[in-house]
Amino acid sequence: MGLSLAVPGHDRWHPEIPGVAEVITGGSVRLECEGRRFDGEPVLCGPIVVVGAMPGDVIVVDVMAVGRADGVYSAGGHPGIIGCAPAEGRAGDGGGLLGRVTPMDAEYVRIAGEAVRSGERGREIGGCSIARLAAGSRILLPVLVRGAKLSVGDLHFGECGEAVPGWIDLRVNLTRQGVERFRVTGPMLMPDPG
Repeated sequence: MGLSLAVPGHDRWHPEIPGVAEVITGGSVRLECEGRRFDGEPVLCGPIVVVGAMPGDVIVVDVMAVGRADGVYSAGGHPGIIGCAPAEGRAGDGGGLLGRVTPMDAEYVRIAGEAVRSGERGREIGGCSIARLAAGSRILLPVLVRGAKLSVGDLHFGECGEAVPGWIDLRVNLTRQGVERFRVTGPMLMPDPG
């Protein structure tokens, strides 16, 4: 396994949330994810910058393994949410966690006012409400911003019930101009058939 990260989380999406690390095509990363906030918002880990990714490309994300932070074995672990940063902000609610954006400076206030909740992104992101993405699954995600800025979290073990802290191992590959070449306009989820 490549890089292993425990990083500040975010529960809103915005193209200017800084990346916490970089991964090259063919590289792998382990992300240590939190559960949910007290208000029920899923906390995401990332964003991970995919080196060389540009709008119009597609990243291919393979879920290699998922485990609980407490070490208890639980089959079928899967992310509740996975996706890339949106191309632009929208009218947000002015709150939330924004990863490495410094709280309460002018930049934070602007980004918080434009950042959107996961539920408001709809079909722009993938997750367990659509398909269980356990180990062996593959996700194709269209790139909307330079570096893709991949985020994942809200890990579940079993059904899409309560999220618990854990880790997820991902391998990431880049397909140039994949949106046009393969007509990937939203997440394509390929759950493990087993």
